Amino acid sequence: MSVASPAAWRNYTELPVHPLSVSLARRHVARVLTEWGRGTLIDDAELVISELVTNGIKASDPSEDEVAVYGTLAGSYRRVRVGLHQADAGVVLEVWDCSRRPPRLRCPEEEAFGGRGLCVVDAVATSWGYRWPRTGGKVVWVLLGESS
Repeated sequence: MSVASPAAWRNYTELPVHPLSVSLARRHVARVLTEWGRGTLIDDAELVISELVTNGIKASDPSEDEVAVYGTLAGSYRRVRVGLHQADAGVVLEVWDCSRRPPRLRCPEEEAFGGRGLCVVDAVATSWGYRWPRTGGKVVWVLLGESS
């Protein structure tokens, strides 16, 4: 009998801050979940990772006011990192970006253009949150359970 090592339960990739990275992240997540035998999570995971990477790209190109208030890594590191971790309760998706600005759950008016990403994430996630790693920036994480 073979048991998967903890390394097989984690997967990371780094993507440029560019709109095309959203589709690359979706494909990456679908491939990894298929390899892990977690295909039932693919639809929700693709939706969630699209929203998180889009937000990460936007956060990686902050306005001067945002930098003054929240700070950012020197040189505006122009990448986002996508991580997946298997857990007993499901799969954790993570996206790192260079901004220290915390994510804000807001559900805009029906007529508003955009701003619904975290509402979508909140609707499909078992749980979600963020943390500030010692290396700078922030990581937004989402737990997707098999029944979420």
